[in-house]
Amino acid sequence: MLKLDRIKIISHINFINDIDEKIFISNIRDNTVLYYKYKQISPFLLMIMVNFENNELIIEFTGKILLEGYKDLIHGGNIRQCLDTINKMGICKLDVDSIVTHGYVAKCDVTKDIRVENFSMIVRYCRQQLKNYRKWICRDYASGVVIENVVKTPRYKKRLVVYDKYKELQKSENECFLATISNGKALLDSYRGIVRFELNINTMAQIRTLLSVNDNSLNAVLASEANPILAVIDEALREHSSIRPCTNLRDYERVLFLKECHNDLMEVEAKMRTLVSNKTSIRRVMKPYIELYQQMQNTADLGFDIRKMVA
Repeated sequence: MLKLDRIKIISHINFINDIDEKIFISNIRDNTVLYYKYKQISPFLLMIMVNFENNELIIEFTGKILLEGYKDLIHGGNIRQCLDTINKMGICKLDVDSIVTHGYVAKCDVTKDIRVENFSMIVRYCRQQLKNYRKWICRDYASGVVIENVVKTPRYKKRLVVYDKYKELQKSENECFLATISNGKALLDSYRGIVRFELNINTMAQIRTLLSVNDNSLNAVLASEANPILAVIDEALREHSSIRPCTNLRDYERVLFLKECHNDLMEVEAKMRTLVSNKTSIRRVMKPYIELYQQMQNTADLGFDIRKMVA
């Protein structure tokens, strides 16, 4: 079942009424209301925009809107519950049935929570196993790493965040959420040892591609049986390979080169490009360095299969 930790739904302006104008911010030009907007950050993110220019109702929220049921994340079985929670706030009245039937998804974060004994191994794997260091980058995240492709067009952007969910929930910005729900401490404790894989999909075209759906309708998205997290991992990361031992002078020289470049494969590649001919295949030159680096980090003995984790 597809699960999300964030979703942005667009539907028709007729599917909202009883707007509390004391709570919503209004944008007025020439005595005409262009839009009403409500936004809160805590205890869960919620944004509601009533756009009169485009006749659109835009609703965006995170999984924390489920409160005590946060661990379930957002899915087809509880999407109505999420919208009903907004109605219970008393700031507006949503036509839940119509939104579910006619709404479409503009953004979403596909999410999987996996119990892992050694999170550092996951981080190390992501950093070391990039298939192509020019097309993909792996950079630090507050409590994990971000893997993303290097593209200029948002339509083709892919961004996978892998982080320690327990540490993330301990941040100050989550204190209000944990204090609001009745099972705050138990919920926090339940995330010990949990690694979150979160794929940020920020365009409608990417949603259709990664979720293998023909349109962006809310029902089609939530019914998707695709596994976009695994698809991105397959595209970005190589599988473990058999690493030969370092038993010759050439490999020893490569080890010294790696050390000179601070064991940073991107630095190795940058240095290598200054030393070899433009006609030389940089992929071929880098291959033994990548394999040797993997050997040095004992990646062949990590004892897990990241693909099986998210399958």
